[in-house]
Amino acid sequence: MGKRGGTKHQKRAAVSKSVPITDKKKSTWAVKDCPGPHNGRYCIPLGMLLRDILGVTKTKRETSRVLSGRMITVDGKTRVNEKFPVGLMDVIEFPSAGKHYRIVVKEKGRLYPVEVSKDDTKKKILKVVKKHSGKGNKIILTFHDGRNVFGDNNIRVGDSVIFDLSSGKIKDVLKLQKGARCLIVEGKHAGLIAKLEDVKEKEGMKPQATLKGKEEFITVAGYLLVVDDSFKV
Repeated sequence: MGKRGGTKHQKRAAVSKSVPITDKKKSTWAVKDCPGPHNGRYCIPLGMLLRDILGVTKTKRETSRVLSGRMITVDGKTRVNEKFPVGLMDVIEFPSAGKHYRIVVKEKGRLYPVEVSKDDTKKKILKVVKKHSGKGNKIILTFHDGRNVFGDNNIRVGDSVIFDLSSGKIKDVLKLQKGARCLIVEGKHAGLIAKLEDVKEKEGMKPQATLKGKEEFITVAGYLLVVDDSFKV
């Protein structure tokens, strides 16, 4: 009988390119992410973030001790599983240490934790990836982190929203339109912030977006995340 399901283990040499570790030969095994709010190829397991990237812990035992002590929150919720996947725009906090980080994308499409202020942890930019009708014809928006929230027809797939993590409500809408400030999250331009000039659709191709930063370039429209003026990488 054939094997079912994926492997429960992860070799360090085969870690996703989105994880910012370069010493892949340091050891044989790495923490494998479990099913969660982010795609497996575009996330960092919480245990790997603590030990290999932030350097908060040195060993797997220390990591387990910190997590079981309920010392870490992700988007305001305590997480104790070292395999929990954290991804783009997630807010990681160490309340006892007064440290706060946001996961952003930088060069080569890698995810990095960037330290932010306490005030910045109250909100999160979310990209709308799906929109459908629910019971009573209510509009339901699905965001890039798997979150589902009631919305309206003024919000379209591709737009972003500023989401209040404490109230669970949408505070503002960032439209994907000409002049929008966009973060490129994938492709060779990943990590750049540029202004959207135009989006064109061609038969047999993904919609192409023209942007202008230091120079004008073209990328896949699906790689764009609209951000507000205060966002920095």
